[in-house]
Parts: sequence; C-alpha cells; structure tokens
Amino acid sequence: MTKNKDKIIKIVFIIYILGVVFFTFVVRETLVPRTFGHRGAELRPFREYYALFRYQNHFFWFKQIALNILLFVPLGILLPVKDERFKKLWKTALAGLLFSCFIEITQYITGRGFTETDDVINNTLGAVVGYLIFTFIKNRIRQAPK
Repeated sequence: MTKNKDKIIKIVFIIYILGVVFFTFVVRETLVPRTFGHRGAELRPFREYYALFRYQNHFFWFKQIALNILLFVPLGILLPVKDERFKKLWKTALAGLLFSCFIEITQYITGRGFTETDDVINNTLGAVVGYLIFTFIKNRIRQAPK
C-alpha cells in the first residue's frame, strides 16, 4: 500500500474507534439515561436472544442485538486492511472480543452503560461478519478480469 493509503486507513481506523467510544459512552447514555454511577451487569449469555423470542417487544431486543453486531462490522473490515497481522479470522475475532471486553469493563468501572455478556458476544460476531465481508470483497477483486 502507498503511504497516502496507509495514512487514510489509519485516520479512518482512529475515527472509527473514537466513534465507537463516543457512541458507547455519550450517545447511548444520552438516549437511555441511567443514574450516573449506577453499575449493572447481565452476565447470563444469550439473554437478549431469549428475550427476543420470549417477550412482546421484539423490535427492542432485535435492535439491541443488531446494533451491537453492526457496531463492530467496520472493525472486522478495517483490521485486516490496516494490518497484515489480522489477515486470519481468529486474530480479528480475538481483537473484536478484547475491544468489546475493554468497553464493557470500562462501562462497569465508570458506571456509564450496562455491562452485558451478550454485548461481547454480539460485538465479536460483528467483527467476524466484517472480516467475512473483507474476505469476500478481497476475493472478488482478485477474480476480476484485468
């Protein structure tokens, strides 16, 4: 990659990371106000999936799941573009898992947001989906006639 492309990718990556942090700690907290400093945690995995099928407000639970997946799709695309070390699915998935854990732990420590195991699962899934999109596009570009 050229130096200009590298710089652009780094800038996009930094903007993405800052955007996730801003959305997680500012926007979401503004939209779903909680008592400042309230620490809550839901550690049962797949609770949101259970609620999606069990309770009446299907759209709310679907939105919770979908937004957490979509939030990390760009990470799964940007990491292998930005850094050769993330050309393997497991490395991108691990990075998504660790970044999501960082966010959830920070939410718990600061009392901003609600810590959920499902968020980590869905964020990691989003990074994997992003990686698969990256791989699909990369393969299509390679197969394109020149």
